[in-house]
Amino acid sequence: MDSPLFDLNYGLPNVQLKLEIPISVVHDDGDGTRAGAGDLLVGVKWRFLNNEQSKFQLGVYPQVLLPTGNRARGLGEGRSAFVFPVVAQKSWDKWTVYGNVGFWWQTASETRNYFYAGAVLEREINERLTLGAELFGNSPKERGSRADVAFNLGGAWKLSEHVNFLFTGGRDIVGDTRAMAYVGLQFLTK
Repeated sequence: MDSPLFDLNYGLPNVQLKLEIPISVVHDDGDGTRAGAGDLLVGVKWRFLNNEQSKFQLGVYPQVLLPTGNRARGLGEGRSAFVFPVVAQKSWDKWTVYGNVGFWWQTASETRNYFYAGAVLEREINERLTLGAELFGNSPKERGSRADVAFNLGGAWKLSEHVNFLFTGGRDIVGDTRAMAYVGLQFLTK
């Protein structure tokens, strides 16, 4: 589990720079709980199509996982990994749908490369609240594992001009069938 996860983004025209800094927490019944810095994820999102008339956007979002977490303590993969997604978004009235399809190329020996996809439908309820539903899944991530499909329901609540409260909850519907939740604060500089 990554708790907290610092997800830093900087936007330029049609380009977004990303740095994820996780604090990983691992609990094993026999070894107790360990925590520390996890693997960094660095990426560049490039929007190469932005049709303002149809409100359709298309881009790519290559990322690299840097093995900075302590693998011996279970806090990192120990090897680099690379992500190659295509992202799309379409908006109309108070609705937005967006999604991605991508490929994780992993170099750690016990992992395997896998495809993933996801889609979100959001609606602006009012000036302060947006709610949405997400469906996502992936092919098996590890040798001997199964594909996963999951859903989330969540949203963003605007606390002030520069701060949003993000929340979501859901569960797997194919795979491990476990519950998941996320809460976060988003700080905007513009």
